[in-house]
Amino acid sequence: MADQNLSPGMTNTATHGDVDIILRLYQMRCEPVMRDARKFMTFEFWPSSFEELGKLFAAGGKEFAYFRQVTSYWDMAMSFVARGALDQHLFLDNCNEMIFNYVKLKPFLPPLRENVNPMFWKRIEDFLTSSPEAQQKVENITRNVERVREQRKKAAAAA
Repeated sequence: MADQNLSPGMTNTATHGDVDIILRLYQMRCEPVMRDARKFMTFEFWPSSFEELGKLFAAGGKEFAYFRQVTSYWDMAMSFVARGALDQHLFLDNCNEMIFNYVKLKPFLPPLRENVNPMFWKRIEDFLTSSPEAQQKVENITRNVERVREQRKKAAAAA
């Protein structure tokens, strides 16, 4: 897929500058509070309804701050791609965690956009639906997320 743009008008040739941005994004992910936020979003954040997500918002607190930190981080990183500052292919190679969170949030995007922000993760969704390569990554990660959701349901039922 290296010869085909994911989105019209964007370059598909990564530069040393693109690599530097990816490395800086990685460094940001290693910051201690960001690591805590990412841990929350990966292991503890598994909403089953928009109402459950709404409770997180209403409660405020540390978990809501973690949600905002991770979602705004990926929205910021995606803006680099959308504005042509970062090679889209290199970004796609390095954004599995964003896709993982997108898959977890996807069922709630319509009500989030209706009730919170009409553009919530719109660029991310557009990017992930813009090419067969991105769509395949979403499909693969969706299978993994569904498997984990099932395991969590079974564990909760057994408890």
